[in-house]
Amino acid sequence: MHNQLKQELIDLKIIDANSIAPFYHKVRDRDDVSVLKCAKSGLIFLNRIDHIAESYYNEKSGTSYWNNSGREQALKETNEDDDRRFDQFKDLVNGKKYADIGCGLGGVLERMSKIAYSSEGVELQKEIRDLLNSLNFKVHDSLANLSNDLEVISMFHVFEHIINPLDFLKTIFLKLAPGGKIIIEVPHARDILLNSYNLDSFKAFTLWSEHLMLHTKNSLRIYLEAVGFKNIHVQGFQRFPLSNHLLWLKEGKPGGQHVFKQLNSSALNYAYASELEKIDETDTIIAIAEK
Repeated sequence: MHNQLKQELIDLKIIDANSIAPFYHKVRDRDDVSVLKCAKSGLIFLNRIDHIAESYYNEKSGTSYWNNSGREQALKETNEDDDRRFDQFKDLVNGKKYADIGCGLGGVLERMSKIAYSSEGVELQKEIRDLLNSLNFKVHDSLANLSNDLEVISMFHVFEHIINPLDFLKTIFLKLAPGGKIIIEVPHARDILLNSYNLDSFKAFTLWSEHLMLHTKNSLRIYLEAVGFKNIHVQGFQRFPLSNHLLWLKEGKPGGQHVFKQLNSSALNYAYASELEKIDETDTIIAIAEK
């Protein structure tokens, strides 16, 4: 079975064809998709991607975002990440022509629209897109319809879903003005729960048929360089605290931040995240690059 994403990774010399081995026998939502890992690079990817057709996301129901609870309720679930992303990147977006790709419920787009010179988004799921447009956001159904000469483009947990990432980045590059910046946030293949802790319970929970690959810092850098981006900075970021990891280690379950609330101090979380960044085992990586 041909896997064009695997071939692209080999062609870009991100993975070594001779170093690929099985990583996990299934993904959380399908038994007919397994997960591979390149021992040399650490990159994790699916053994097949033919289950994700071009129309896959267009045909998904909006309830995949809000579980019948409505946008307002669903935004409460993303509020912490939306606030954090706004705080992290507001200085880059302030006064600029901005677009968020895969904008989902529009939590980040809504915040950035208050400080950007102009703002727009791309969202493939029609039900969500129509709702956002009815709320006076400018949301397109494809990259092709984005404005030209954008100054900042962001993608938060989107790039790992793309079946043709190199072509996708090339299109984004063309939409940016000279000196424009791209922000990419993705899950990390070297997440300590997958890597050093190597928890099968976490693999069964997190590996997903829509996450076609889990990136490393190096794989993100190579993709950006291949398209022509410069001044590339890739860093680790830890979204989940130590308390979350303790329950994974103790019982193989998520939600430790609620069970061990007494450990949710900013000092402890900062110290743990800093150590994970030093050993390159954060759960998330973020790249910022310039055209």
